[in-house]
Amino acid sequence: MANLMSRNNDLMNMRDDFFDNFFSNFMGNDNFQVDIKEKDNSYEVTADLPGFDKSDLNVTYDDDILTIEASRNDVSEDKDEEGNFLRRERSSSSFRRQFMLKGIDEDKIDASFKDGVLNLGLPKAPGKDEDKKKIDIK
Repeated sequence: MANLMSRNNDLMNMRDDFFDNFFSNFMGNDNFQVDIKEKDNSYEVTADLPGFDKSDLNVTYDDDILTIEASRNDVSEDKDEEGNFLRRERSSSSFRRQFMLKGIDEDKIDASFKDGVLNLGLPKAPGKDEDKKKIDIK
């Protein structure tokens, strides 16, 4: 019954937009931008991770799930001439995205990271299209 209300209601859209924008601005955007392109023999994944170093990244592919994690700890310090702290701030951030990509040849995955952009090449394993089941429409 909860899904019977139309989502085209302007007041509902305004309310949803307000809360979505408010909480994403207030709490920070907890995601990074990812593009996934499917080609005949592979997937190409591009993730924008500005401000991160290669050592901040952890990329895994396990049980048909691609996981991209990025985390960092930053310290900002202001000291006087004697080395005493006037201000010291610490922050940490951690981001994680997961995608289900079935039929990947795990031994041939290629990854590179340059200028804050992670590029992944995930070749499809041969013969995986045969696993698809054709559904006859009556």
